[in-house]
Amino acid sequence: MARTITVPQPPQLDAPLDMETLGAFVRYKRSALGITLEDAAALCGLSKQAYNNIEKGVVTVRAETLFKALNGLGIALTVAPQQEADDEWI
Repeated sequence: MARTITVPQPPQLDAPLDMETLGAFVRYKRSALGITLEDAAALCGLSKQAYNNIEKGVVTVRAETLFKALNGLGIALTVAPQQEADDEWI
């Protein structure tokens, strides 16, 4: 019998990004695609443990490993400078 994939709520992405939030988004995307953790790991060319570490938000995940997962799931990560804060005191 096939496993049922439960799709979690997408994480809030309006705060500064951290590994926990990024991992939650990766989990959300995988679930929305209807694939298991094992299948996602294979699709991304990662071990099950390495992929699971990403979804758990482990901060010691190597950038190369994270990029493999993001690329494999079709997730774009955009890097842009933060808006400069207003230096005027009110």
